[in-house]
Amino acid sequence: MKWIKKYLLFSESSKDEFKPIVTNDLIGKKKYNYKNLISEICISMILLNNDFLDNLLDRGLKAKYTENSDVFLTDLKGLVLGKNRLEVGIFNGDVCEVDPDASKISYMFDNIDFSIEKDWNLLIDSRVIARNIIDKILLDKKLTQDMISKIYWIGPNKDKDHQEDFVIELESGDLMSVYINKGFLNSKTSSFSNFCSYIIGEENIDKMYSEDYIFKWNDLAQKWVKIIYENSNKNIKLHILKFISEEKMDILGYFEYFDIKNKDPKFKSVGEYIKELDKNILTLPELLSEIWKRRDEFFTDSKRVYEEWSDIKSSILNSKIIEHLFTDHLMKNNRDDIKKLPDGFKQAKGKLKMKIVKMVIEKLGINERDSYYFYNKGNNFYKIPSRQFFRKFYNDLVVKFDYHTSRLYDLKSDSKNDFVSKFKVDMHNSPFINFDVLVKFSGGEMLNKFSCKFSFDLPDDFNSKVSGKNEIFENED
Repeated sequence: MKWIKKYLLFSESSKDEFKPIVTNDLIGKKKYNYKNLISEICISMILLNNDFLDNLLDRGLKAKYTENSDVFLTDLKGLVLGKNRLEVGIFNGDVCEVDPDASKISYMFDNIDFSIEKDWNLLIDSRVIARNIIDKILLDKKLTQDMISKIYWIGPNKDKDHQEDFVIELESGDLMSVYINKGFLNSKTSSFSNFCSYIIGEENIDKMYSEDYIFKWNDLAQKWVKIIYENSNKNIKLHILKFISEEKMDILGYFEYFDIKNKDPKFKSVGEYIKELDKNILTLPELLSEIWKRRDEFFTDSKRVYEEWSDIKSSILNSKIIEHLFTDHLMKNNRDDIKKLPDGFKQAKGKLKMKIVKMVIEKLGINERDSYYFYNKGNNFYKIPSRQFFRKFYNDLVVKFDYHTSRLYDLKSDSKNDFVSKFKVDMHNSPFINFDVLVKFSGGEMLNKFSCKFSFDLPDDFNSKVSGKNEIFENED
């Protein structure tokens, strides 16, 4: 039976045939977000048949599905399960294959909360995205349906190493990993130890708390407690004194600070409800962090206090501890790998350059195949090259960095006052990849653990640079 006659979603020009497969429901597996499922299947089908959805969206066939949207879902499921160039894909290592377990598809379509009326814009947006992919993914020409050998839909088989929505296999044999509505330049987070492993080596992180630095950490903790206590209103001061006396604030140790609990024995295990904060508080760090978050309520002059603490943190934590640790290590172990530049940045060479490039590759999630990111309905697009690209053109990359502590504050954002490292990766004297790494306390101010936020910035001509280099690469091969 030729399913093209049944599926009015298609134009009359479609040549694909479909055959339904009866499957059993799978129990206990996580359901895939129905909006992603429908959108990704529709986008894939438009790439395979550019007129897909036109009858529905433009030629008045909406009524067919309005009364029973399940008919539309049945049609979509038939497309995935039938003999078609759209396959459910699964990765075996870095090889994308057809998933032999087709039974999971029926399960994924069960109990989908979909309505043609409610989700009409989802279908419209899917076509917009697909057309943007057609227009942009090859950069110098349009992607035609005849160029595509197969599309592997990865949705139900995503894992931590394979997050693409689908993979396009061209007739040439090339594979293109496509990501839909994922902001590629969204900030990426990491542990502080992970970031340090690239700059000074993870084995050197403990040096931050050695005898050379511990008195600085103690000074930081003492000043933090005192600045909160001295500037709080009377009620908040009384709460702080339940945890620590004024005399103890002057001799407090950094690690000791994190162990301080309410002095009242009945609150040492479960904490005490603090009405002003509307929270149950167990430790002193929790209390002071919550007070800091709401400093405008509890301080008479929160702007002055903010500036005072920013000066203290910048001087002790950012400069005397983190910056000093980085500089001390690099000067002892990588002096020959660093070249000072007129603009204040330093050029990384040798092993240091290699470590920073490795950090770029891992934090951007670059893998062994080119990746294509489409977001904002496909209007924004980045082609991210494979690891082989960086291996091939490693010598063309110039890596620069700077982590000089700034004393410029932003009263509207704590993150502007944390330790920031700036990195620039240039190619042929022009920007290629820029990114900042912000180091801050995770969860709240002075809460012990650090986290890092990576913020990337790519130039407008990034895709052209990548494609131009890839052409050289292919011609040389």
